[in-house]
Parts: sequence; C-alpha cells; structure tokens
Amino acid sequence: MTDLTPEDIAAAREEGDLVALLLMAAGLTPAAVPKQRTVEPEPDNIHIAHPGAWPTGTSRPAPIPPAPGQHIDAALTDYRRWLVADRPAASTTCPCTGCTPGGTR
Repeated sequence: MTDLTPEDIAAAREEGDLVALLLMAAGLTPAAVPKQRTVEPEPDNIHIAHPGAWPTGTSRPAPIPPAPGQHIDAALTDYRRWLVADRPAASTTCPCTGCTPGGTR
C-alpha cells in the first residue's frame, strides 16, 4: 500500500487513523496506536456559592457620589433653622443623588 489518494487521507483523518495510515504507507507496522482522546470541558469551577455574596457575573453597585458642598451647606442651614424653630413638622426633600435617586445637582 504505497499509493495514497486524497480520499484515503481524508477518510483516515475522519477516523483518527492518519498516523497508522502513514506508517503503513511507509512499510512499517503500526503498533497499537491509542486513539486520540477527546478533551472534555472542565466543570464550572469559577462559581462557588457563598451565602450573602453577589451572584456570579454581577458586581456591587457603584458607590454613591458625594453630595456637592453647596447642598451640604444648604441642608445644614435648614437643619439649624428647624432646630431653632423648636422642630416643627417639615416636608423637605434633599436634592442630592444619595438621598433622592435621580435628584438634581
């Protein structure tokens, strides 16, 4: 068997016996050539469940940006007026994004 055709090589590749075919074509007797092992995908070792942890593929929310200085000063001034006025009922809203999501800046 010295004449190899492209069809022989293609068939040997599909069966995984290309090395044995080439050895036989060279006049050598192939030893028991083990079949190539297929690599199985490794299990998902990345996900380790921890109680209270963030779900895999997520992260903690971004930190709340600090309030601008003028908002802090205005809130402190309002609080001081409220204390001096003997703590009357108030219906104020804070414009910072930490207190009011989507608040004004």
